[in-house]
Amino acid sequence: MFGSIHQILLSLIPVTFVILLGWFAGYRNIVDKKHSTTLATYVMNFSFPCGLFLLTAGSKPAALFNGTFVLAFWLGLMGMYVISFLIYRFVLGHKIPESAQGAFVCSFPDMAFMGIPIFTALLGKAAILSVAIGNICTSLIMIPVVTYFMNSRGADQQTIGQAVWKVVTKPLVFAPVLGILYSLLGLPLPDIAKHSFELISNSTSGASLFALGLIMSSFRIKFTRLVGLNILLKNVAHPAMMMGLLLAFGVPGAFAREAFLLCAMPTATMTTMFALKYDTLQEESTSSTILGTILSFLTLSICMMLVGV
Repeated sequence: MFGSIHQILLSLIPVTFVILLGWFAGYRNIVDKKHSTTLATYVMNFSFPCGLFLLTAGSKPAALFNGTFVLAFWLGLMGMYVISFLIYRFVLGHKIPESAQGAFVCSFPDMAFMGIPIFTALLGKAAILSVAIGNICTSLIMIPVVTYFMNSRGADQQTIGQAVWKVVTKPLVFAPVLGILYSLLGLPLPDIAKHSFELISNSTSGASLFALGLIMSSFRIKFTRLVGLNILLKNVAHPAMMMGLLLAFGVPGAFAREAFLLCAMPTATMTTMFALKYDTLQEESTSSTILGTILSFLTLSICMMLVGV
């Protein structure tokens, strides 16, 4: 137990440090708060897509297309999105863009920024493949769905074909697709290409967390009923639902453990980048991300004990 908590601390404390740097820079006007939008665009259009391509292009096709595991894992991710969207839309009465953003907060785990360092330390580098598979789902299904709903305000001004084209041409969507195609070719990624993609993708965590700190300096982080619901759905209901699906599909040990722990991760910083970009539920998304990450000190430890990590 203490070893698990130690590894969680090694991941969460640096995350908190970078966020606080961003908050301090914005609070003291060292960096203009409006630059958080620029950083969000950089992360979503350049650094994170490069990282997704690197993960998928360097993976073995057999692992990327492990049918039972992929189906159960993707159902866990998208199932929570659908449930959360319905709660926001029909129980809480929010409009479609707000429901899409709220569901995004409740269903998109921080697989890249927290999952990679924790999995590397506890389970070994081979476990990072689960992060890649999860990110393929969020990139090819969840992010396009969120993007479409976020743009629904102007849906009457464009055809369905135009809307779909706008989504699939997003770097976050086509980058992992290109990575999968490259993986299917069975060719190793040249070192010069690998190092080039690593150079920019390695900046994703720092840039997004710093941007989150800038956002925090503009908004008050506060606990509301909606924030509490977001955290409950993401930190508690999501891993519980994932566990049920894994048992129902009979997913074997290592894969089941990795999918369960990834869904137990708190809300990804990327959700706040979307809130900022589309000016939707910014304060609620930011508060849910920060407070959910703090609470994950406890919830992740419990989940790790349940699966014997």
